[in-house]
Amino acid sequence: MNIHFYLNTEEETEIVTFYDLESNPFKIGDEVNLSVDEFYPIDYNKHKKEFVQELIEDNNQLQAMFNRKKIKIMSEGKYASFNTAQEAKLTIEYYCDLVE
Repeated sequence: MNIHFYLNTEEETEIVTFYDLESNPFKIGDEVNLSVDEFYPIDYNKHKKEFVQELIEDNNQLQAMFNRKKIKIMSEGKYASFNTAQEAKLTIEYYCDLVE
């Protein structure tokens, strides 16, 4: 199961995605405290140099938007995808508002 969090905006701003979860710990109405970790050289040294600056800028933007913020889950969408050759997947999308 994959879980995506989006900020309720016109463009549905992605907050974070969790992949391959065994269970779903979230429900509508939950408030989730966010913390965007700092990006250290050990985190980006394994990537190609031309990609590192983009990673740093993206992380800085996430920190500015979401670090030490709280979101409230307002609605959800559930999607099942499958075919005959692969295991089925469940994706849950949560649409959230910032809590001031």
